[in-house]
Amino acid sequence: MIVLLVILALIVAVYGTLWAAQRPVHQAQKTAYSLATSKGKLKTTTGFSQYNGNQSYYVVTGTAAKQEPVYALINTNKHHQTTVVKQSAGISRTKALRKVWSKRNPSKVIKATLGKYDGQVVWEITYLNQKQNLCYEILQYSNGSRVKSIINI
Repeated sequence: MIVLLVILALIVAVYGTLWAAQRPVHQAQKTAYSLATSKGKLKTTTGFSQYNGNQSYYVVTGTAAKQEPVYALINTNKHHQTTVVKQSAGISRTKALRKVWSKRNPSKVIKATLGKYDGQVVWEITYLNQKQNLCYEILQYSNGSRVKSIINI
């Protein structure tokens, strides 16, 4: 009986810890979805990520009027400036990843997210190179050209 209670207590402790750790992410997602529909005029929201460059952004994937696929980039500052871009206006996440794979041959891609860098919408690809050093590749969203590379951090 004591063993069962200890196992139950461990399960509850692990679940509680995981829930508490995920709470800020879930709250950010809830806030981002609300801002995307109110400020960005998105009709549906289907995805969420965060970008942390010079400024932080919530990035929401969804649809606008006439079911057009868009991204809403919401600055996390108190004014929540929102930029909405059509998915068709730039390169896809897959194409951005292919560019990095073909030029840099990373051993592992850690994250690929949309964001804003120097006022322009960009894809930021975070990866480990063959020497297991952290690297960043920032590509312009509209055409995939390289904006900045940070190698071997």
